[in-house]
Amino acid sequence: MRRPALRRTAFLAALLTATAGVTPPVEAAPRPYEGRPGGKGDRAGEALLRVLNEAVRQGAPGALAQSRTPLRVLDLSSGVADVRTRRKPRAAMRYRMGSITKMFVATVILQLVAEGRLKLGDTADEVIPGVVKGEGYRGDLITMRMLLDHTSGIFNYATDERLGDYAEKHPRHRFTLDELASAALAHPPYFRPGASWAYSDTDYVLLGMVIKAVTGRTYAQEIRRRIIRPLRLRATYLPGARPRIRGPHLHGYTPAEGGPPRLKDVTDVNISYAAASGDMISTAGDLNRFSAALLGGRLLPGRLLRAMLRPVPGSQPYPGSDIFRYGLGTVIARLPCGVRVYGNGGTLDGWETWAGGTRDGRRTMSFVFTSDVVDQIGLTARALEAEYCTVRAEGPRAKPGGAGRPGKRPARTKARP
Repeated sequence: MRRPALRRTAFLAALLTATAGVTPPVEAAPRPYEGRPGGKGDRAGEALLRVLNEAVRQGAPGALAQSRTPLRVLDLSSGVADVRTRRKPRAAMRYRMGSITKMFVATVILQLVAEGRLKLGDTADEVIPGVVKGEGYRGDLITMRMLLDHTSGIFNYATDERLGDYAEKHPRHRFTLDELASAALAHPPYFRPGASWAYSDTDYVLLGMVIKAVTGRTYAQEIRRRIIRPLRLRATYLPGARPRIRGPHLHGYTPAEGGPPRLKDVTDVNISYAAASGDMISTAGDLNRFSAALLGGRLLPGRLLRAMLRPVPGSQPYPGSDIFRYGLGTVIARLPCGVRVYGNGGTLDGWETWAGGTRDGRRTMSFVFTSDVVDQIGLTARALEAEYCTVRAEGPRAKPGGAGRPGKRPARTKARP
């Protein structure tokens, strides 16, 4: 896997474009909004808005971000949410998060470890016996930690051409975890377990199976029970094979094949091919709340949170960029200013996303670009630097590292077109 998201292949393109309609040419992308975001002196907000504007200039019809600190919530947007209606992006709009899903799955797995129902050193053969088998595979050597941090060596099912051919012929087929795992294990492994690092969505398909084996409930049920409901993430859900996004939402667009440059609307799609690895839907606000809770220690005990956020030597989730490393279901970014940010990013046809925050969870930021035509790696790095490396004016009550007045709700500001 070349970056922290479900890879675009013929397989994914077939599913994502099965019901898509063609939109106006890429050149018709709306002009970005150039207003002031958060009041006088909010240079970080202005810098982040410039990144959203650049995403629109690169061809994304829309871009949306929410920045959250103890003293304020800042909603920023550029372009449009839907090129047909020309509606503006709004913070309450849902979108497909892609591989940010892996943070949720990893959190459930580590909660099971905290409860003593699972160990990071448990092997696949011990937990899901008979599943990891095939030429070159050793289920007795692949541990839960290796699945979490992508050192298992298991082939990435998202690059399987036969699965892609089947998906193209049967776009409404609801893929099961067993089907996705079997497609991957029909290929030889990338390397022996623990010998190297390679991004593989199959690792999280198997972790979805682990959750069912340990709890008796599906990964979707456990995510709802353990994370979505306790944190009151009311806009977050797992759609299964249902193609439409519920309620107000952004539209995602990907380049159409052949002919002049143009975009296809790939919003409505059967996302079951991304089960447990990239299938969740949420909003920027919900993802910020999740990041704050996770990084703030509300979901995992300290020792397991530290393990989750420890970078794997040699990991490179964003090839070509040296600031990113991978942990257990998380991406660690060490920014040029010295700040470390923890989160994850997602890529699906039509979507580029990020959610994360600082180690204490007190400062978070989530964004989405509504097309995969943009430079995900470059824009993600720029967005993180804008948010975490730019001096921000917080107002007279702000203190370095301070949380503001106890019980006081953060002020909300937003860019107005």
